[in-house]
Amino acid sequence: MIRESRAALRYALFDLDGTLIDSTDLIVTSYEHTYRAHGRLVNSEQIRAALGMPLQDTLAQHFRGNELRDAMSTYLDYNLARHDEAVRQMAGVAELVRRLRNGGLRLGVVTSKLRESARRGLTLCNLDGVFEVVVAKEDTARHKPESDPLLYALAALDAEAGEAAYVGDSPLDVEAADGAGVRSIAALWRPVSENAFSARQPDAYARTPAEAADILEAWRDGREFGLREEHLQGA
Repeated sequence: MIRESRAALRYALFDLDGTLIDSTDLIVTSYEHTYRAHGRLVNSEQIRAALGMPLQDTLAQHFRGNELRDAMSTYLDYNLARHDEAVRQMAGVAELVRRLRNGGLRLGVVTSKLRESARRGLTLCNLDGVFEVVVAKEDTARHKPESDPLLYALAALDAEAGEAAYVGDSPLDVEAADGAGVRSIAALWRPVSENAFSARQPDAYARTPAEAADILEAWRDGREFGLREEHLQGA
């Protein structure tokens, strides 16, 4: 899909889990443990489909009241106890970030995680201090797929939507980007299939962080890079 030409890109915003840091397996196993512990049958495919939503919103699909509170506690106890040993650097991300910064783009993170957990993950993966803004769950009342967190990041950076792009590994990220009026890149290096985005098509797909850098730099330089039946580079 090719969208209307926009201003040259100046800002690159990123989802955290599964995009900048390798934490997806930990998140999935934390949900699996929580559902088992509280007598719910939820398979891994259902869990993965909800990735990107805040913890409370995800668990509220299966729990109410005190049960929801207890399930959140179970998840956090399990997740945080294993966090530092389970979270890994995402191959190619350090190079992506360095390349974009050296190329003059301003960078931010927009995540549904709590701020403390988000900063902990960034520090573990040697990405702390790299991003000008980190928007976390506490910053907005509504969360992805709503556009509020991205709009918050744009305001914090004094950025126009047409000058920004959001990179994420979930259709929820694309939906939030569409709502905020920013370009979107589906990060497929988690890995995740293009088919997952069939109902919500991004402006471009990137199978590696290096491909994401190519796309973002093309947009920075005022060149279109989007989707038709084939990828269009530098039209």
